[in-house]
Amino acid sequence: MMIGQHTDRKGRSSGERVAAVQRATPITDAEQAAATRLLDAMLHAAEQHGVSLDDLDWTVDLPGACLDVIRTQTRHTTR
Repeated sequence: MMIGQHTDRKGRSSGERVAAVQRATPITDAEQAAATRLLDAMLHAAEQHGVSLDDLDWTVDLPGACLDVIRTQTRHTTR
């Protein structure tokens, strides 16, 4: 499992947060790694505005959204 660069208030890493996302089909290692990298990049940008993953949790499932984006890209590039 990819750990990731950020942690939430409970000490869970960005990689652990992506790994915890529940979808109908299992998450592959490649999807988890790509979604974790995307989540870390987005959190790095958010930090510059004083926003953390805990702040975002109040309004959006960012780890899940990152995984969904990666899966959508994968489906469109493998056709």
